[in-house]
Amino acid sequence: MYQDYLSLVSKDTNGARVPLEDFKKLFIVAEARFLFACLSREFDPSFIYVGKSNLEFMLAYKAIKVIRDFRGAEKTSSQAIDLLGKVKPGFVFIHEKGDQLEYADLIQYISQSCPTTRSYILIDSLKVLEDYTKIDPDVIVADADIFLPNNPLLQGLMAMVAGTTYRSPSVESYLNQICQPNDHPSSRRVVLGLRDQQLLEAYVLGLSNREVAEQLKLSVRSVQTYSGQLLARLGVNNRQKALMHIAKMGISVIPKFFKS
Repeated sequence: MYQDYLSLVSKDTNGARVPLEDFKKLFIVAEARFLFACLSREFDPSFIYVGKSNLEFMLAYKAIKVIRDFRGAEKTSSQAIDLLGKVKPGFVFIHEKGDQLEYADLIQYISQSCPTTRSYILIDSLKVLEDYTKIDPDVIVADADIFLPNNPLLQGLMAMVAGTTYRSPSVESYLNQICQPNDHPSSRRVVLGLRDQQLLEAYVLGLSNREVAEQLKLSVRSVQTYSGQLLARLGVNNRQKALMHIAKMGISVIPKFFKS
């Protein structure tokens, strides 16, 4: 069964495709790059798997290097939402296998209620994109693209770490066909990374940039830069407005990074 799946190697725009042995090498390199990026950017690599495939669940579990990074697996949106109420993974990997969105409720929940969690969607059928306006995920990768030489699986992972969005080539092409240029929904998510959470706590505690820099072992200029980027993403121009904004989003700041 797994070998049959691996034989479904997709072609890139030039008709080339990646042989299985080369794909294995790409996977190993991609895994190393992802883990290194997580360390350098302090991204949480823990995840939840959501889908109907027991095979994928097993492969995902075996692929990780640190077992505690695997936070669980569920088969329905409601079960996954319940699990997200108990654990806060770095991302949720969702496999949409049919022609219609099965996990729209989950994806919306992550977008609206989980500011520190990213969503990574693998789709078997491009037809689910016809309901694209209902969802706002960070990453969408088409199953038909996973063996392309540019390694869309890795591109999606690296986009999450960088706090940006990613659409694999087939997804982007299909969206261009079914949507007018101005109809593409832009991501409205505000994803809070570790540094953002630290800064918000500093805002609550009333710490100066110098005090933050001393405790986090950063330069004052770096703190100023990070803070400016956070305020810009929240669409505000000062600390007080930032705290008001996240309160409206339902985000609670729990002191855990700084000494009082």
